[in-house]
Amino acid sequence: MKSLRLKYTANFKRDYVAGAALVIFFLIVCGEIFLAVSLPIYMNRDAALAVSVRRLRLVETFDQVRYRARALKPKDDTSDSEAALLIWNLDLMASYLRKYSHYLDGEQLALLQQQLNDMDAAVNQLSRGIPFSQEYRLNCAPYLNMVLRKTGGANVK
Repeated sequence: MKSLRLKYTANFKRDYVAGAALVIFFLIVCGEIFLAVSLPIYMNRDAALAVSVRRLRLVETFDQVRYRARALKPKDDTSDSEAALLIWNLDLMASYLRKYSHYLDGEQLALLQQQLNDMDAAVNQLSRGIPFSQEYRLNCAPYLNMVLRKTGGANVK
């Protein structure tokens, strides 16, 4: 029985091929452990860089929109009032961004970017001379005439 076992079993010798295989095996295991640890760290750092880039783009777009809004020269009172409201809103947003921009995450930055895009569209519309609202003049004469007739006064024209 012993002779059969010796005949059909491999003789393991400590030679350079077995040592190299063992070293390569441990290098592969260490490499996989390194990747398992370093990839999440790299992904978090990459996500943080993406948020920083998004924040910088928001500030750059914000500065452009604010400059263009301040350069508006409206032709009528309605457009002038709308431009003043737009500039006031941009000033409020500037103070908010100055205080809290480093606390904002990617989703909040995207929402602010969307609001800024809407304000940019408003600046474009006002720069073309198209106000958002229309001024309506109320003709109060019929109502005043009805009140005056009941009280016995003269008609209003």
